[in-house]
Amino acid sequence: MEKAYAQAIHSALMKGADEAELVASLKKHLAEAGRLKLLPAIARELRTLNARTRTMGASLEVATEALKEEALKEAKELGIESPAVFVNPDLVSGWRLRESGRLIDRSGKRALIDIYRRITS
Repeated sequence: MEKAYAQAIHSALMKGADEAELVASLKKHLAEAGRLKLLPAIARELRTLNARTRTMGASLEVATEALKEEALKEAKELGIESPAVFVNPDLVSGWRLRESGRLIDRSGKRALIDIYRRITS
């Protein structure tokens, strides 16, 4: 349960929520629910998530060298600037971006899977 709280807090902070207000409302919620003892475990999970976020910078994988500029431009439009760009020969086409535990997949394989799911649903 502490992992779920920590992930929700981490996500809210990444979106720009006020930290002091968030902590105050969390303490109030935990006190009302009788779960104030979870606070140290939630803090540990938050430290782990923050450490993971710091070590996981943005990295961009492209199918070919020619797609680098286009992929960087599209990633920037999404608000993510990737310092690391790698050519991944396993990608058929397109690109994949990993940033802070999130994956944005614009590869050919993902497009084919999406088409297949729409057809079979």
